[in-house]
Amino acid sequence: MTFFNDQQTNLSRRTLLKGLGACAALPLLAGLFPKSALAKAVSTALEQFPTLVPAQKGILTGAHWGAFEAIVSEGRMVRVQPVADDPAPNDLIDMAPFQVHAKNRIKYPMVRKSWLEHGPGARPELRGADEWVRVSWEKAIDLVAGEIQRVQSDFGPQAIHAGSYGWKSVGMFHNSRTLLHRLMNLAGGFTGYAGDYSTGAAQVIMSHVMGSIEVYEQQTAWPNVVEHAELVVLWGVNAQVTLKNSWNMPDHEGQAGFKALKEKGTRVISIDPVYNETAKQANAEWIAPNAYTDVAMMLGVAHTLYSEKKHDQAFLDRYTVGFDTFLAYLLGKDDGQPKSAEWASAICGVEAKVIRQLALDMAAKRTMIMAGWGMQRQHHGEQPNWMLVTLAAMLGQIGLPGGGYGFSYHYSSGGSPTAKGGILAGISAGSAPKNSPAPIPVARIADCLANPGKTIDFNGRKVTYPDIKLVYVAGGNPFHHHQDTNNLLQAWR
Repeated sequence: MTFFNDQQTNLSRRTLLKGLGACAALPLLAGLFPKSALAKAVSTALEQFPTLVPAQKGILTGAHWGAFEAIVSEGRMVRVQPVADDPAPNDLIDMAPFQVHAKNRIKYPMVRKSWLEHGPGARPELRGADEWVRVSWEKAIDLVAGEIQRVQSDFGPQAIHAGSYGWKSVGMFHNSRTLLHRLMNLAGGFTGYAGDYSTGAAQVIMSHVMGSIEVYEQQTAWPNVVEHAELVVLWGVNAQVTLKNSWNMPDHEGQAGFKALKEKGTRVISIDPVYNETAKQANAEWIAPNAYTDVAMMLGVAHTLYSEKKHDQAFLDRYTVGFDTFLAYLLGKDDGQPKSAEWASAICGVEAKVIRQLALDMAAKRTMIMAGWGMQRQHHGEQPNWMLVTLAAMLGQIGLPGGGYGFSYHYSSGGSPTAKGGILAGISAGSAPKNSPAPIPVARIADCLANPGKTIDFNGRKVTYPDIKLVYVAGGNPFHHHQDTNNLLQAWR
C-alpha cells in the first residue's frame, strides 16, 4: 500500500515518468550490482517522488478503531497503515503514534500531595486541584496495598468500589478491569457495578421482554438483510460514525453492509432529529421527530397498524403475551385518549399522514428496523426499546429472513456473520468470595458516594448504597462517562 500526502497533486507527469523508469530498472539492477548499489538506485528512484512514502510491512496490532500495522523506526511508532482487507479503514488509527508518544502521558506513579503528607481523607476539597508528587514504584505499591488492607480490615469489602469500566486498548490478558476485579476478589471482595452508560435502560428491560439483553447480541447477518429486506428503517441510528469503533476491535463489515444496501437500491428511511451521515450515505428518506419523542411516534404507527388491520394478530397470539393490556392503552380505553397518528403528531412534530404512511409501508414490505441507543438515555429510557419490540411484533416479521429488528447494527461490527474459529480466552476475574456485596448501578456512583445508606429501586429489587471508603479505577475514567460531571466532582470531594 502506498501513501501520498496532501501535496501529491504537485507531482508532474514528467517527474512521474522519470521515477517509474528508474523503478522499472530495479529488477535488472538487483541482478547486476551488489546490495549497496541497489540501495543507491532505490534512493535515486525515490528522489523522483518527493511526496511518496514507500509502503512498509508493519507490526500487526489493533485498537478500538480497527486493525492496523504499526510502522516503527528507531524504536518509535512513526505512523500506521490499515490492514489490506479492511473494507472501511478508519482515520482514527492515525492517532495511535500520538497516543503512544504523547507529552502528557503519565510515565511514573504520582500521589496527591495532601494525601501523601497527611494520609487518607486529607484536604478532600483539593481533589482534582491538588499538586502531584512523583514516587517510586515500590512506594506506590506499598501505599496501594496498605490502603486495600486497611479498608478491608476496618470497613469490609463493601467499602471498596472497584471502579467503572473504561475504553482501554488492551489484549485479552492485559484487561485492566478484569485484573482489578481479580485482585480485589483475592483481597476479600468489593462492591462492583451493574450495567453500563451506553445501554443502561435497554439491557435491563430487554432481558424481561425478550429474554436477552439484545443490545450486545448477534444481529441478523448482513448477507441475510441485504438479500431479503425490502425496507430498512433506521430509528435513531448514525452507523457511519458509530461503526468506526468497537469495545474490542471492529472488522468494519457493517459499513460494507450499508454500502451493499445502497448498491442494491434497497429503500431506507432514517428517523432522527438530525439528517446524519448515515442517512446521506444511504440516500435515505428522512423523517425528523422532535428529540426524545420516539415512543409517541411509535404508538402512532402502532395505532395505524391496528386500526387499518395491518397488524399480524396470529403472530401476536402465538409468540407474545400481554398484547391485550397494551391494546387497551393504545386505544385509550383507560385514559380516554387513543394514541392515534394525530395524537402522536402533536407530540413528535411529524405530520399524521407521514406516520400513517410509514405504518402502511412497513406492513407491506419485508422490513428490518435498526434502532440506536441514544433514545433510551433518558428518564423512562426503557420505554423506547420496549415499544419498538412491540411494534416489530405487530408487524409479525421477527424471525423472517431480512425482517424484524436489531439494536446493534450501528456498533461493534453488528451484523457480521458469526465467526466459527477458535477464540483465545482471556484471564478471568476469579471467584468472588462468599457474601460479596451487591453491585450498584454504574451510573449511580455519584449518588452512592454522596448518600451512603440510601435505598433505591433497580431491576425489580431494592439496592442499598454502601459507605464507600476507597475507589480503585483501572483502565477507565468515570469523569469521562458520567452524565453530570459537576455532580460527580462534588461527590468525589
